[in-house]
Amino acid sequence: MVPQAYYYLIINLLVILVPLIRSFDHRVAYYRRWRALFPAILITGAIFVVWDVYFTKIGIWGFNPTYLSGISAFGLPLGEWLFFVTVPYACVFIYEVLRYFIQTDWLGTYYKTITWIIFITSLLLGVCNYEKWYTATTFFGLFVLLGIHILLKFPGFLSRFYLSYIVCLIPFFVVNGILTGSGLDQPIVWYNDNENLGIRIFTIPIEDTAYGFFLLLLNTSLFEYFKKEFKT
Repeated sequence: MVPQAYYYLIINLLVILVPLIRSFDHRVAYYRRWRALFPAILITGAIFVVWDVYFTKIGIWGFNPTYLSGISAFGLPLGEWLFFVTVPYACVFIYEVLRYFIQTDWLGTYYKTITWIIFITSLLLGVCNYEKWYTATTFFGLFVLLGIHILLKFPGFLSRFYLSYIVCLIPFFVVNGILTGSGLDQPIVWYNDNENLGIRIFTIPIEDTAYGFFLLLLNTSLFEYFKKEFKT
């Protein structure tokens, strides 16, 4: 039986295992994109780690030591640091696989409307819940990021990203469900419900869906930028 102290690390391993192995499939050849992928992960991870460190320090969320290896830096356990590598790696892999195997751009007609809807909704949720730190920062951050994309005249990859995010929600609910307590006596990651809407999908705070969207959109946007820069 696996010791509980390794649960968070094992979750990270399971997240990245298949995408890493399949990175060398000759059809998608994901490994050829690493030159663009890893700078995107590094930049996005730096932003989210600063956010994570501060929110952990002031008690917006935290980590259950029962499920941690004991290795940490700046108040974040090793599993949390790896989360910002394994999850983007796996989700951008899904994005690339869908681009390769699905030739039809299913959301090509609708992606601008979808962007506007999420943009306005994020602003309203941020403004109406300005006193709740997790809710406000997540939705304001998403509002700003989408605003940049609107100013850039809706980059075409957005339609493909939205489709990939919908697919990524399947493993998202599995992984986040485990992290927030599904199937465990206690959650690996706990949240202060005074700083969020208090609405949960099973055990997952609803803000996590926007947080994940924010994380993956920034990773994918930078990935697409570096692909052009490096011509990968």
